Amino acid sequence: MASISAPIQAVADERRRAVLAGVIGNVLEWYDFGVYGYLVSTIGQLFFPSSDPIASLLLSFAVFGVGFVTRPVGSILFGIYGDRRGRRKALSAVIFLMAFSTLAIGLLPTYQQVGDLAPVLLCVIRLVQGLSAGGEWGGSTAYLVEFAPEGKRGFIGSFQQVSVGGGFLLGSLSAAFLNSVLSHDALVAWGWRVPFLLGVLVGLLGAYLRWRLNDTPKYREIEQHGEVAQAPLGEALKKYPVDTLRIFGLTLHNTVAYYIPLVYMTSYIISVAKLAPSSAL
Repeated sequence: MASISAPIQAVADERRRAVLAGVIGNVLEWYDFGVYGYLVSTIGQLFFPSSDPIASLLLSFAVFGVGFVTRPVGSILFGIYGDRRGRRKALSAVIFLMAFSTLAIGLLPTYQQVGDLAPVLLCVIRLVQGLSAGGEWGGSTAYLVEFAPEGKRGFIGSFQQVSVGGGFLLGSLSAAFLNSVLSHDALVAWGWRVPFLLGVLVGLLGAYLRWRLNDTPKYREIEQHGEVAQAPLGEALKKYPVDTLRIFGLTLHNTVAYYIPLVYMTSYIISVAKLAPSSAL
């Protein structure tokens, strides 16, 4: 019995580590995405100063939206890489990219320091974050589902959504905490950088966990049989054109409906309803 149970326990342990690595990386991705949205009014003051606060707010939201432009590109690039070289390598690259861009935002000079170069740099880094987020979304989902035992793909795969919500919750809590303990001047001077700098620690932990894992059982299986796709995007569009476009449309609709209440509504409550930022967050 002991000789039989040992391999079973090893598989279960590997599965738990895989779920943990997938969840931690996903939390970081959406924590970074969320923190920007929850600190958007402060970022607007620092990078888009204007006599009209609404103009600053809208410009900072526009840069937030820039990250969505490159998300499809990131999903294609890292999706192809993951299909060709393995999920683990793709997800490890994704989390390093997000950790780098998070640190970069925390270290960025403001408009007062370097003028027009500040919003340009912010926009470039948001484009990089979008690439990373696009690669993380599909890659982590595939990674979790391909590690799931028979009959539990839905349950294991649901942790992807749990970690997305967890990342936004962590970002909201971080912004609420800073607004509660710091004065407005301190928040604008240096406090807004803290969540971005701390995100690097989570990224390094996630990268460490991911790099030490094996690839998914399903990928190892197709690799052993020489069935790794060389043109995965072309195959998907050729064999499943309607399904691919349908999923694209569902994701597009869901994302718009998700971010309006989750991110924009917070700023609306603060700027229009005049609720204190700590309460709104």
